[in-house]
Amino acid sequence: MTTQEQVRAWWNRNPMSYDVDEPIPHAPDSPEYFRELDSRVFHPRVLRLTALEGARPFSYYVDFESLKGKDVLDVGFGSGFSVQLFVEAGAHVTGVDLTPWAVETTQRRLSAFGLEADIREGDAEQLPFANESFDLVFSWGVIHHSSDMDRALAELVRVCRPGGRVVIMVYNRRSLFYVFYKGFQRFLPIARRLGLHFEGARRGETEGLIARHLTIDDLRGKLERAGLRDVAVMPYGQDAELLPLPRRLRQPITDRLPQRLKDAVLRRLGHELGASGTKL
Repeated sequence: MTTQEQVRAWWNRNPMSYDVDEPIPHAPDSPEYFRELDSRVFHPRVLRLTALEGARPFSYYVDFESLKGKDVLDVGFGSGFSVQLFVEAGAHVTGVDLTPWAVETTQRRLSAFGLEADIREGDAEQLPFANESFDLVFSWGVIHHSSDMDRALAELVRVCRPGGRVVIMVYNRRSLFYVFYKGFQRFLPIARRLGLHFEGARRGETEGLIARHLTIDDLRGKLERAGLRDVAVMPYGQDAELLPLPRRLRQPITDRLPQRLKDAVLRRLGHELGASGTKL
């Protein structure tokens, strides 16, 4: 069984730095560095379907207008782009991530933009907070990588206040990308040599890498059993999932497809499940 310490070590060696294909040509503590990183993360090809029209990324799942003065916990923040969004919305933000890389990177980000948040290293399976401490608990693309996903989910709900919201993203088992992803994960070293990869898998090694996939019904059941009501689960995807080829071959094709068609497919068969629920 993969331990949480092995998970920590893998993600610290293989961070979500978004510079695998193209190094970011700016000092890593500069605003320019983070603006370039965010332009890659928030590109319409990537997070288009997480946003309401004209609104912030993740606004399909998070009501940013209601966050001013609220206590927000971001679990597994990676390079810190979601932390920055919450701080800029006026929230009091606390962030926990398993890896020193994420903590250091996010602290540099906040310093670069003159922002403040409580950023610390910690484990989603053992959150260092009292019960009912936060109005919003956000964990995007994180707990399905944990050694004990159910324990991590229980912790997210535990620290949420009654009437507060828990928002997460996990991988979709009923997606176009699922079969390719599982094969890719199994043969990662070969895939990397062919120029196929997912962000973070730099070294072609899998020890400590966990990536679970759930159906909509699986995820809804887990959230309800954990103590959430008004649960909503909505698939979304990235344009890259429509054609699993190296970017130089894929992008000229997918960019020419009608956006309405792409959105309709990715809303049903995207590789990600965004979900939210209210704590009882």
